[in-house]
Amino acid sequence: MTEIVVRVRDLSVSYVRGSYAVKGVSFEVHRGELLYILGPNGAGKSTILKALIGAVKPSSGTIELFGTPIERFREWWRIGYVPQNAQAQLSRTPVSVEEVLRASRIPGRAMDAKEVLRLVGFAEPVEVLRRPLFQLSGGQFQRVLLAMALINAPQLLLLDEPTAYIDITGVSEFIRLINELNREMGTTVITVTHDVSAITAHRSSMVLCVNRDRSFFGTIGELVASEELCNVYGFHVLTLGHVPESGEK
Repeated sequence: MTEIVVRVRDLSVSYVRGSYAVKGVSFEVHRGELLYILGPNGAGKSTILKALIGAVKPSSGTIELFGTPIERFREWWRIGYVPQNAQAQLSRTPVSVEEVLRASRIPGRAMDAKEVLRLVGFAEPVEVLRRPLFQLSGGQFQRVLLAMALINAPQLLLLDEPTAYIDITGVSEFIRLINELNREMGTTVITVTHDVSAITAHRSSMVLCVNRDRSFFGTIGELVASEELCNVYGFHVLTLGHVPESGEK
């Protein structure tokens, strides 16, 4: 039995008394798994990730990270996190890619900056390191954010809407990159998304559907074959997938 990296039991989070952003959600993620959290806007997806990094306190329920209750967890270097809207907050910052990667490093744990840029798909990392953030395209910026999250070789990667600023032609490519990182590095990955069509090709990956509470937990293949997408979104969702490449999940 593989290690349980994340265990969530009956998680509820409330920002306003009497109203829940997340209510009674439970799930587990094992080492090396890739989990997508899927749901409409306002469903509580980002709140779940914030609870996993301790940024919001549960109203009730428990969270364990690597077998340790979150209240006692201290090894935060084991987790990489890309928050929602990070690009909007950083895109006009007049610093270079090299500077933000250097600021993200933990001495003694960090990978070389050029190595991590190659890992996320940059063929010319030396040239990219010199570029200011505001000169990057949406897809390039998201890859740099991913590099920032990966530079300390985390064992758990949390991505909140990582394709939000990527044009439609680049979304599938970025999702494929996340799957490759999961498969080749063995990194456990939890990705929040509302983009159903981008993930339907990866039918063996796990998916948690939420709309404040949990409505489905299983494989993407099982989800697509069921009526749960309709239950989550409140209307029928047309899913357009592609045939997976060799080795693709």
